[in-house]
Parts: sequence; structure tokens; C-alpha cells
Amino acid sequence: MKINQIEDLHCDAGWRVFSFLKIVTDEGLIGYSEYNESYGSKGLTGVIRPLADSLIGMDPRAVERISATLYGQTRQAPGGMISQAIAAIENALVDLKAKALG
Repeated sequence: MKINQIEDLHCDAGWRVFSFLKIVTDEGLIGYSEYNESYGSKGLTGVIRPLADSLIGMDPRAVERISATLYGQTRQAPGGMISQAIAAIENALVDLKAKALG
């Protein structure tokens, strides 16, 4: 199983924009997570996109390995939005892994 698509989705509810991360595998499984930074998630989405792009081709079930890779890629700017972005990715991966395990 490999990650082949990562997409950010946004839904304007009128009073708030809800943001979701969608990770799709080559086997058709999909993992979702919700994320926000209180006033919409444009900034956080901008952090998630380049991190998520580096995951294409990886096994989504290796959540800890992927997390370590992401923290390694961002070691010069730990915390803050980086941690929120990695958390959104981790949550979608855990959702996907749970679905893969049944």
C-alpha cells in the first residue's frame, strides 16, 4: 500500500471555514483529518502542502516512520504551525491505518 494522492479540502459554513486533509492510497483507502488555526487555515494549509507532497509513494501504515521523517525535515523550525501541520498529517494517517486494519 502506497500513498498516491494528498488533498486539502475546505468547506465554508458561513461562520467558519472547515479544513480537512485527505490521504488516498493506491488501494483506494482514504484517511481524513480536520485541522484549523481558528480563523480559517490558509497559513496551515501552506505548511501542510509541501510536507504532504514528500509522502507520495510511502506506506501510510508506517505512521511513526513518517512522523520522524517530517520532524527531521522541519528540525530547524520545531513547534507552532509545523507541529499542527504534522499532527494533521498524522491524524489522517492513523485514520487510514485503522481502516486498513478493519
